[in-house]
Amino acid sequence: MTQWPPMYVESLSLFTAFSYGASAVLARKGMRGSNPITGAIVAALVQVVVLSSILVAWPPMRFSWLGVAFFVMSGLLASTLGRLLNYTSIERLGVPMSATIIGSSPLFSTAFAVAFIGEGVTLPTIVGTLLIVSGIGLTSERENDRGPRLSSMLAIPIASAAFYGASSVVRKVGLNLLPEAALGAFIGAVSSLVTFVAYLAATRRLSIVRMSGESGRYFLASGVVVSIGWLTMFNALEAGNVSVVSALIGSNPLFSFVLSALWLKDSEKLGWRAAAGCIAIVAGAVVIAL
Repeated sequence: MTQWPPMYVESLSLFTAFSYGASAVLARKGMRGSNPITGAIVAALVQVVVLSSILVAWPPMRFSWLGVAFFVMSGLLASTLGRLLNYTSIERLGVPMSATIIGSSPLFSTAFAVAFIGEGVTLPTIVGTLLIVSGIGLTSERENDRGPRLSSMLAIPIASAAFYGASSVVRKVGLNLLPEAALGAFIGAVSSLVTFVAYLAATRRLSIVRMSGESGRYFLASGVVVSIGWLTMFNALEAGNVSVVSALIGSNPLFSFVLSALWLKDSEKLGWRAAAGCIAIVAGAVVIAL
């Protein structure tokens, strides 16, 4: 059995959380001259290029078609469904609220891990889950912005969180069958890119893919950052439990919150509910991990 260095899983998971937070803010800036679908396709394309380069340098030592199938499924859940809803949520609700609600994905990851791969539930997991749910409740209402329109839009980031949560469990099963983190990340990225392009071609919506030079630079940067985050996430999942890894990655709202305050001052208004919800979800993630 492989012996991992102390805090190996925790460090990788937290770095992944930072990558996701930075990627969300970069994507938001790119959407000023574009749209979520364009951002998702560019990110998937960049992931394929970056991760294929890594595979050339460090080719996999083993192979399993069943493991590949689970990697494809995890890619469809996270990179296709989760990311598209994530970007749509960022566009409609902004980075702080979207990232905070989507940060509840550890709730879904833990539930799916218990149901499908038999991970145990501890008291800290229950307490952390309650904190995460409380955080969602706090971000469910903006100051001076009440009504059915906001309530209906909340379904978008919640669905994204569920897809991300399910993908973690599917990814862990794939890594148990085929412990090759770079290969798993690459397969997930390829499946996402292929399904996006196929969907747009089938629905004759390729024309909506558009962006300016400035948007392209931000989407490119977002794709590079999230590619690194995906690689560290796969390595963390290979070495650790789904509940712990997902909980720590769920702290990404903290990074999104801070970075959006620094980079998006002209477009993001951070109210007390968003701040309190972010703190509650991050606290829940920490309690689950510890």
